[in-house]
Amino acid sequence: MKTVYKLLPMLVFLMFLGAMTALLFFGPHRDFSVNEKRVLAGAPSFDTRKILSGESQKELESFASDQVPFRDFYVGVNAYWGLATGRNGSREIYYSGDDYLINAPKPMDRKRLTDNLSRFDEFAAGTGLPADLLMVPTTGWLMAGKLPAFHGTYHDEEIYQIAEDTVRHLRVLDPGRILKTALRYEPVCYRTDHHLTSFGNYILNRFYQAANGEESLDRSDYTITSYDGFFGTTWSGSGYWLTPGDDIETWESGAAVKVTLDDGGGNILATSDLFFEEHLEELDKYPIFLDGNHSLVTIENPDAPGGSLLLIRDSYAHCFATFLATEYKTVYLVDLRYYRQPLSAFLEEHPVDRLLVLYGVDNLLTDTNSAWLS
Repeated sequence: MKTVYKLLPMLVFLMFLGAMTALLFFGPHRDFSVNEKRVLAGAPSFDTRKILSGESQKELESFASDQVPFRDFYVGVNAYWGLATGRNGSREIYYSGDDYLINAPKPMDRKRLTDNLSRFDEFAAGTGLPADLLMVPTTGWLMAGKLPAFHGTYHDEEIYQIAEDTVRHLRVLDPGRILKTALRYEPVCYRTDHHLTSFGNYILNRFYQAANGEESLDRSDYTITSYDGFFGTTWSGSGYWLTPGDDIETWESGAAVKVTLDDGGGNILATSDLFFEEHLEELDKYPIFLDGNHSLVTIENPDAPGGSLLLIRDSYAHCFATFLATEYKTVYLVDLRYYRQPLSAFLEEHPVDRLLVLYGVDNLLTDTNSAWLS
């Protein structure tokens, strides 16, 4: 009997290991993680070449990691264990004050940054248009007071200075001060996402219009509707599943607009909506703004006071563009991650009055798609 008791922990462990292995290989598998917002690795394939090269082993490791039973539970346990053991400052996403989940700063890649800035500047010079560079600060820089005691250094101010020293044809617009001032009144950053809130984008639009000597709508001119339960990309990458969701707002001016979404290949959708409410059923509700990522989005408002604008952008412009819709008769949003046609040819067919390059400062440290500019 004593021998049985001694062996019992090992037997329980072996039974647990066997059950987990059976569930891993024979249980249901997921193609996509809703919480993490990413595609999960599928079952590995085996052949002589893959086995000898070690590729099958890597596929098996990825499969076991992604398809392990109760994965979301283990991801959460790992995140909170790291927090409890003082490793918050070493993670890619910081758990910060007031439940803010903030991306750690990205490594400073000066060459990639200057390459991106130079390409945008050369393109602006070739158009001969009035052109601006508007870089959105990181949440970590804006919300410095919420960061944990130990954290990396955010390079926002250095990036702005490098931009000033690099470009010659783009006017560099720095909205950092006005966004920090606006924080006294309402959040300009989400707690669970890296983008600016709708209020933050309202402030950003007022800043941009004022820089061009133009007036913009007051807050009272918008109908604001708030929706709860928004869990953004930082929440998905953090594992801090107990963090409460954000509210996400639509600001509607009542303008009669036409929105055209074009992903190439004849796949074109035309609508009168800036806001795609079907995405409210999802955890990540950010695609409510212009239906998320598309290679080319055209917004037309014949009653707007301004002319036409070409906006070269990343995802920070999704919400921002819903405010531009009240300012310009035509706004063309081009996302170089997906748009693969020469922009010079596009401008020959669609002449515009102004050019705006809008990116999050962190993305300029990592993005390589400016190489498609021509």
